[in-house]
Amino acid sequence: MGNIIATKCKSCGFSNEFRYGGGRFSYQTHCPVPAINKETLKFENINYLEHKDSDKYLFYSDNILKGNNFDNNTINNFDLKLNMVNNYCPSCKEKSLDFRITMFTD
Repeated sequence: MGNIIATKCKSCGFSNEFRYGGGRFSYQTHCPVPAINKETLKFENINYLEHKDSDKYLFYSDNILKGNNFDNNTINNFDLKLNMVNNYCPSCKEKSLDFRITMFTD
């Protein structure tokens, strides 16, 4: 089961929306995950299954983009875990980006 997730930065107000995880019939071939493109430094929503071994992306499931997660709340998709709070913001470069599930998808 996938999710639609909204982002909001506590420092600069950056916001967007992305898909996280595949659907019932596509989860083995399509798993959208938020990432930072290392070349452009932009936020992207890419298929993790196609790019997990690529050096082109940093994924928000990687510890390098996660800040302090004091209450340990995460959004999980199999082995991938997103912190709900204090993630790297591509706009202000602070670890102040929060994720909130807005919709469940199938």
